[in-house]
Amino acid sequence: MWRRLLKEFLAKEKLLFLPVEGVSFEPVDYETDIFALYQSLKESLTHFRLLIRENPFANPILLLAVNLARRLEKGELTFSALEQLTQFLDGQAFLARAERLHKYVGVVDPLENLASLKEFVASLPGLAEKDFDAFNQSLGRELFGLVVTAHPTFALREELLRLLADLASGRNLAGVPLNESQLREIFKNIFTKEHLSDPEITLEKEHRLALEAIFNIKKALWRFYDQLFRLAREHFPEKWWQLRPRLVTVASWVGYDLDGRRDIAWTQSFAFRLEERKLALEYYLKEAQYILDLCPIAQEAEALRACLAQIIQIISENLSGAEEEIAVFSAASAGSEESLEALRLVAKRMYQALGRRLVRPSTLVRLIDEAAQKAQAFPEVLHRLAILRTEVENFGLGVSHIHVRLNAKQIHNAIRGLIGLETDPEDPSSKKTYLKAVDALLAGVKPVTINFGSLIAERTTAKRLFMLVTQMLKYCDAETPIRFLIAETESSFTPIAALYFAKLFNVEEKIDLSPLFETPRALFRGARIVDEMLANQFYRRYVLARGRLCIQTGFSDAGRHLGQTAASFAIENLRRRLARVIEKHRLAPLEVVIFNTHGESIGRGAHPASFKARLQYIMSPRSRAELLKTGALLKEEFSFQGGDGYVYFLNPYLALAVLTRIFEFAREPLDTDDPFYREWDYVFEFFATVQQFNERIMQDPDYALLLHEYGRNLLYPTGSRAVRRQFEVEKQLFSAAEIRAIPHNAILHQLGLLANTIGGVGQAVKKNPEQFACLEQSSPRFKLLISLAEYAFSFSDFYAFLGYLAILDPGFWLMAAAQAENPQHTQELRQVADFLELHAKYANLARVGRIFYRDILDFTAALQRATCFPGENTSSYSVEERRWLDAELRDVLEILHALRLALIYQIFSLAVQIPEFSPQRGTTREEIIERILHLDVENAVNILKNIFPLLESSPEAKDFGEKATYHTEQYLGYFQEHQNIFNPLAALYKLILRISGGITHLIGAFG
Repeated sequence: MWRRLLKEFLAKEKLLFLPVEGVSFEPVDYETDIFALYQSLKESLTHFRLLIRENPFANPILLLAVNLARRLEKGELTFSALEQLTQFLDGQAFLARAERLHKYVGVVDPLENLASLKEFVASLPGLAEKDFDAFNQSLGRELFGLVVTAHPTFALREELLRLLADLASGRNLAGVPLNESQLREIFKNIFTKEHLSDPEITLEKEHRLALEAIFNIKKALWRFYDQLFRLAREHFPEKWWQLRPRLVTVASWVGYDLDGRRDIAWTQSFAFRLEERKLALEYYLKEAQYILDLCPIAQEAEALRACLAQIIQIISENLSGAEEEIAVFSAASAGSEESLEALRLVAKRMYQALGRRLVRPSTLVRLIDEAAQKAQAFPEVLHRLAILRTEVENFGLGVSHIHVRLNAKQIHNAIRGLIGLETDPEDPSSKKTYLKAVDALLAGVKPVTINFGSLIAERTTAKRLFMLVTQMLKYCDAETPIRFLIAETESSFTPIAALYFAKLFNVEEKIDLSPLFETPRALFRGARIVDEMLANQFYRRYVLARGRLCIQTGFSDAGRHLGQTAASFAIENLRRRLARVIEKHRLAPLEVVIFNTHGESIGRGAHPASFKARLQYIMSPRSRAELLKTGALLKEEFSFQGGDGYVYFLNPYLALAVLTRIFEFAREPLDTDDPFYREWDYVFEFFATVQQFNERIMQDPDYALLLHEYGRNLLYPTGSRAVRRQFEVEKQLFSAAEIRAIPHNAILHQLGLLANTIGGVGQAVKKNPEQFACLEQSSPRFKLLISLAEYAFSFSDFYAFLGYLAILDPGFWLMAAAQAENPQHTQELRQVADFLELHAKYANLARVGRIFYRDILDFTAALQRATCFPGENTSSYSVEERRWLDAELRDVLEILHALRLALIYQIFSLAVQIPEFSPQRGTTREEIIERILHLDVENAVNILKNIFPLLESSPEAKDFGEKATYHTEQYLGYFQEHQNIFNPLAALYKLILRISGGITHLIGAFG
């Protein structure tokens, strides 16, 4: 987009990539030409690559890293120069990410996107035929749902995240295309800001960003509604304003997701809901006031103005005191006696005023309808009223719908004492007994009433969450349903037990229970679980009363357990089997809601080719067609997670582009004639092979060792729920399954091997390469799944991965020692070798490397044999889109890896220079060095600075009439140790993390 301008800019502003916010390495090196250094590294890398042809043991990335290390030792390079180089490479990676994002969302011109949205509306049944009822019915369906979630992927500071959105859209927030001056200012920021997350990422900040994303989605929807009603006015001039469009919903679980979190107090969640209610009312008030100002001040408009004035008055009255409520519930999270007393008083006032409190959106809708009846003579007023009514009906008294979430285990813990649950609910020896016990509870349940004191007293997470939902419905919005997600559901017992609590707290009419099927066990049994749920008389009755069946599928945990491609295959099978269950129970025309929860990286289900490919990947045409064939009203939801997901919606024109792609996807024909389904035996065995490979590696303790003790410290905090310190250093992991999906993927990105996406594909291909090649060329579905692995393969670099393993090899350090020119340095390198030998982990990690290398060799051979880049006539995406990483960016990626290996080399060398000290503060010198060899540098340095304090001066030498420049060693402190060891260790590690930011840009997402 802007490559020419960028080259001109960098040629003129050669020092702009110096980090202006605090240089890590002093003195700053102004002498080194960073461009010349970059070019020389590219040339060296090219040379080292050529060595592979003659020497199979050569590793070009490791050789480049060693070359850098030696240049540092000889004084030919400075750490300041490497810091500037890192900033330059991070900036290049950022721009590549912005360009890819621009291509990913497709057309960003708002006029073109509005024209496409108009075409979508024109294609709906009933419009061309001027059949108002048919058209209104097609508009009244909820086809898609966008869900904003707060997974810890806020890997980029907010300022740069916004610039990423603006660059990708090519427009600023005012909608004006970026001019040369604005682009230069953006470049300046990109090359002078650290590419890391904000220092403090709180839940409140995540919530604020989520709200901004939601409002930009709603702005895009407003433009869509505006188009829709203007087009409808042409076709139905008498009653166009009576249309009730829905089509797309927006939801959020930011602040309401308790799965795996204990840091979110119920008072904070309630405060968020109150805040969202306040923001919605403020928006409705502003819009109603705008509509009132549109009305002429004339006698024929008096009744209309009076009606609008009534709407404004009701909203205004309900905004009074809203700030105090939010503040009190937020403060109550601290749990102090004063804050709880303030909560008690506010809760009492809220209850006393409940009869006057606006909690039903239908109240506003009724008043808007009355105003619309009186606005027939004023088309533009009527137009704005129709849009306002649509927004109130779709979003209720909040900025969006909300999803609350907890874990199946929390439901089990809540009901355990009531039915004597002692084993797994699926235990064959007790399963029927447990289900009968829950049925007995459901048969006799009598709803209870609660107050806010009940939540304070309750200690069971599940019951407290149901109580929280009760109070949200009571005081915020009594009509808009709340989704109740249950993670790790593996038994029909879990949602049926949850139904008991829904009935106990009298909310079953307004919540949609939704089991999440994501674990391998759940994915393969998911349809049977739904079958058993619907066979239960109480649950079936509940579903029919709600008029909808909700489930959730997950690509993240499934992707790491099964391998991402096998996970997608398993999820598609679950969807297809679900269609048969719906037919069996004769549920049509029930609404079936499937929340396809996926992340923003390929390892978590985001296809990289285009937005269309992303949607096709999680919602296959075949499964959608089979679900629709049952007569069910299918609603598909998908997630946008954390900072990586919000970037689509931090610019309103990018948000409009995303919304347009979704509606274009809705118009796509459901082509189900695919060889993928005719070659079922081969396809099934192919993905079973992928699954088996990943299940084996996930249970390998050495793989867990690689991720946990080494790889995790390449990450930095990216959310209010920490992902970097999931487990204590002392805890030994026996399975990679104990590491969450996001850090698991993020570690693999940083190690240069996207293993959970490519793992096992080589073995699967090897079984029948000819059939693989044939199906890859003829089947759009198979091609789509395999292209995900191709992408992962192109961004993986096995030489980088081997480099990270080699630097843990004692033999590597002994060979480095043999080549060292300085005797002291030789001794230090030998000490590193001795420490690594002591822990003897390299051999185990190297074995894991060989497992992946065999699989990669098979995949490489398959790609060489197969026609992996067919023409557009047989592909749903172009040749260019499948060349994922061009040569220039490949150089940037490999230099970043080599640079980081060189920095690790320096850190390990410094580690053995730590002075001897007797055991103190619960640790020894050996344990500190072990921490550093695991790259746990921050903790190690903090401990060392406490053990070796830096004292400033002697109090005895302060004022004795004459100046003293001599200080005794007692008061000198450990200045040399801080200056030469501790501070450099911290600075080098910070630079390693900044390299992690650049690699994240190149891959396109964090974890």
